[in-house]
Amino acid sequence: MLYYLVNSMNLGLNQFFIIISKSSDPTFQVFISALVFIVLYLYNNKLEAICCVFNIGVTGFTNLVLKNIIKRPRPIGIQLIEAHGYSFPSGHSSISTAIGIVFIYFIIKRMKNKKIAYLISGFLLIYLILVGISRVYVGDHYPTDVLGGWVIAIIWSYISIAAYNFCMKKGVNNYLDKHFTFKLKMFKNKSMFM
Repeated sequence: MLYYLVNSMNLGLNQFFIIISKSSDPTFQVFISALVFIVLYLYNNKLEAICCVFNIGVTGFTNLVLKNIIKRPRPIGIQLIEAHGYSFPSGHSSISTAIGIVFIYFIIKRMKNKKIAYLISGFLLIYLILVGISRVYVGDHYPTDVLGGWVIAIIWSYISIAAYNFCMKKGVNNYLDKHFTFKLKMFKNKSMFM
C-alpha cells in the first residue's frame, strides 16, 4: 500500500515538473516574446517593447554562443523529456528568466496597485525558480547549467533595464512615440497598464 502511495506521488511530481519544463520551451518563449512586443508596441510603450526584445535576443544569443564554446554533454541517465544539443547553460532557464525579470520590472513600475504588482511578481519569480528546478529534475541539465542560465539572464536584464532607463532620460521614448505610432483607436487608452 505504501509503495503504491509513494509511486503515485512520484508520478504526480514527474508530471508537474514535465509540464513546468515544457511551458518554458523555446518555441513557446518566442511566441510569448512576440506577443508581448506587439501588445507593448500597440499600447505605445515602444521603448519597453524594444527593451524586452533586446534582452531576450542577447540572452538567447549569449546562451547559444556559450553552448557551442563549452560543449558540455547532457547528463547521462533517465531523461523524462528528450533534449538535444549541449547542456551548459540551460536555455530554458536563461530565456524564461530574461523574460521574467523584465516583466517583473515593468509590472512593478507600471501597475498602480502595488500589492497586486508584487503578488504577480512573486508568482512569476516562483515560476522562474520552478523552471530551473524542472530542468534538473527531468534529467536534461546539471544544477550548474541552470545557475549559469540564471546568471546570464540576470546580467543581460540589468544591462537592458539600465539602457531602458538611460533612453527614457534622453527622451528616446518621445521620439519613438512621435515617429513610429500606429493610429488605432482601440489602443489609445493606456490606463489598463498604468
